[in-house]
Amino acid sequence: MQATFGTLAGYLRVTETISLKAACPLEGGGASTGSTCGVVSGGCLAIALGHLGNTLDSDARNGEALYDRMREYTSWFEDQFESTICRERCGVDLTTVPGFMNYLFLGKFFSRCEVHIGKAASHLVKLIERPLEEGDGVSEIDERLSESGGYCAAEVMRGIREATGYGSLYLEQLSAAYDGGIGLSGGLCGALAGALMPIGLIWGIEPRSAGFIGTLVPFIRGHVNLYTGRQEPELWAIGNPFIKEFQSRFGSMECKDILKRSFNSGKELAEFVPGSAACSEIKDWCRDRAIELISANTAFNR
Repeated sequence: MQATFGTLAGYLRVTETISLKAACPLEGGGASTGSTCGVVSGGCLAIALGHLGNTLDSDARNGEALYDRMREYTSWFEDQFESTICRERCGVDLTTVPGFMNYLFLGKFFSRCEVHIGKAASHLVKLIERPLEEGDGVSEIDERLSESGGYCAAEVMRGIREATGYGSLYLEQLSAAYDGGIGLSGGLCGALAGALMPIGLIWGIEPRSAGFIGTLVPFIRGHVNLYTGRQEPELWAIGNPFIKEFQSRFGSMECKDILKRSFNSGKELAEFVPGSAACSEIKDWCRDRAIELISANTAFNR
């Protein structure tokens, strides 16, 4: 996730690090739960970042094209690597010690993740450099993106920001990348991804400023917490149980499994999500549960 997004952010000469830190919980398919691959989520976030100037323009007419571009990337990734889901690509369960050891020591990190990051980054540059096609007029999608972000993650993030103070309009506008299960791929629920962003903003790792040791130590600490069940205000100890709780409540982490449908365009997403009782319930739960977790675990800082 961070390797892909960080590489493309560097290519775009974006020096801010808030988005890189906030996106940290999406590693390993969402706090190591194996849902949407971080190369996919990081790539979609990079596309949203690369075209942010277009979508923020109140007269923009390329919101549909932005969703098409992200869907183009996730479809390309699936064609290239057979799946956009981390556990399917790696063939291991990262939430267990044997699965994590298998991933690290049998070469899957290098043979799959590292190779896929390189190929994806090269392809993403082309997608970012290619201008977005303009529609015939300003659509509801264009207005939504320019004002507050997209349809799945942005509302959750805004609610968390207003209740806790953690977040920003900038992150909400980028979060269209997570709509429809990350770039319309049907993977990790966009509302859940949106709820993870403020958690990352608080407890995430930012490799550029933390350095190698500063990144490695919390990574090891987090996975010790993950495998032992130890609870403390820390990314994996909060993020992983949160995702598991979501999965237990809604039956899956993946959008296409929860809704029993997929989205092929921004128009389909815009027509379905605002009127969906299921999506409203999911967004409300993600927002409220994340507020509870953040408030309980940051109380000592207040």
